[in-house]
Amino acid sequence: VTYIILIINLIIVYLIISEKGYRSYFLLVILGGYSSNLFDRLYFNAVPDFIDLNYNGFHWFIFNVADIFITIGIICLIIAELVVYKKVK
Repeated sequence: VTYIILIINLIIVYLIISEKGYRSYFLLVILGGYSSNLFDRLYFNAVPDFIDLNYNGFHWFIFNVADIFITIGIICLIIAELVVYKKVK
């Protein structure tokens, strides 16, 4: 898993360097989340998830701040691509 995360980090760094405009900021947010998870995996041998959403005993997701950054970055990239696609069409 660590090697896969490292490869993904390298791909994102390449995309950031080759990308111009707002997309590079979204990729930086994703890179920050991936880097945080990579650090936790290398330092602690695990990625601690400590935010637990539950409602009336129903546990939904358990995640950490890095996961939030990754999710927000990906959602922003998807929205940006949809906006560009609508403008082109």
